Amino acid sequence: MISVDIITQVLNAIGVDELIKLTADLVQINSVWDPVAGTSEQSAAEYVARWATQQGFDVQLEEVAPLRPNVLVRWNASPGERHLMFEGHTDVVTPGDVSMWHYDPFGAAIVGGRMYGRGTNDTKGNLAAMLTAMAALKNSGVRLAGRITGGVLCDEEDQMLGVRDFIRRGHADTVTGAIICEPQDGLICTSQKGALRARYTVFGRMSHGAMPLSGLNTAPAIARLIDGLQALERKAVSQFGPDEHLGWPSLTPTVIQAPSSGAPQLNVIPGEAVVLVDIRTIPDQSHGEIIEALATLADAVKRRVQEEYARYDGLLGLRRQHDLHIELEILTDRPCTRTDHNDPVVQAAAWATRYITHHEPVYAGVPGATDGTFLWALRNIPIVTMGAGDRQVPHQVDEWVDLDQLVETARIYALAALHYLPPGKHGG
Repeated sequence: MISVDIITQVLNAIGVDELIKLTADLVQINSVWDPVAGTSEQSAAEYVARWATQQGFDVQLEEVAPLRPNVLVRWNASPGERHLMFEGHTDVVTPGDVSMWHYDPFGAAIVGGRMYGRGTNDTKGNLAAMLTAMAALKNSGVRLAGRITGGVLCDEEDQMLGVRDFIRRGHADTVTGAIICEPQDGLICTSQKGALRARYTVFGRMSHGAMPLSGLNTAPAIARLIDGLQALERKAVSQFGPDEHLGWPSLTPTVIQAPSSGAPQLNVIPGEAVVLVDIRTIPDQSHGEIIEALATLADAVKRRVQEEYARYDGLLGLRRQHDLHIELEILTDRPCTRTDHNDPVVQAAAWATRYITHHEPVYAGVPGATDGTFLWALRNIPIVTMGAGDRQVPHQVDEWVDLDQLVETARIYALAALHYLPPGKHGG
């Protein structure tokens, strides 16, 4: 049992003004990964490193890729078996058409208790909250039983190079539990959907649009691939139903591109086309079986379209090669995650939420993937995803975060660490 005096000591050490300033300073740094525009995570990472150094943490800056560093913020509070990781990322998505924003996307304007700007919600506000919580724990003088690492990682929004580099260097090897600091509106998320991303490339034969019979159009194959993907989704929905926290599985064609590169022209039949597919899975599904079904679909579509071309050419008295070909490439394979509600890191998050909000915690799942996916899948680290911010707001115009909820989140993070590494439980 943690005494009220210790809890008060920690909560009193949380600097509300410092949290809001830290959030604003991070939002005002354009950390969109855009080599053409010359922006990256570098400046945001360097800012965090300076701030954390001033707070007395052990800080390490590691280059993952040019201009894309991770920052490790470490505090070896005391000897102990447990090692808690807080994880947040420095990259943000593009603001898109800036003229559509009512507020400067990198201005961090505060209006009506909200801060507006790209990253306020996803996830610079929560990054600031986790760092502020770590500083409060350190400055409170409470002697925790174990270690804390703040992983301030790059490239979460794309290929998750940052967390993969973090794992490759061995930093995750001793981590026993992780809190993934993402906008979940105060929910405690113990599961995440899996993500499979696939590319179908259809090879036909280029020709003039006025002379289609001299080529081999890829369009019929594209149409049947899309029909087949819809059939696979219906089958998954019927077989597995909705997950309690994650909802329905999905197979979604997102990009259809013909030609696969270069400018499309109305009077040219492209010789090559691409279909990109975003597949989101729930824990009962097997990624291996899905990949097998995707490959089977490619073979079936190829045979069917070749047969249709042969029948049609027979009708026309035409002889041409039906050398249509379809290749499948798996771009991403991230498994579903699910952490037991009895795991200590989940119990810590629930206790902290209950103490701060005076309400029973609400459990949910993350509809997308986070850096925590790799921690869970590659190192079997129990993870819980939680943080401030409406879950529908990330990546939208006029992104915002409620500042009261952000302060509440910093307090929850601090008490979750206190519960996970309780004073008086020191070991060798």
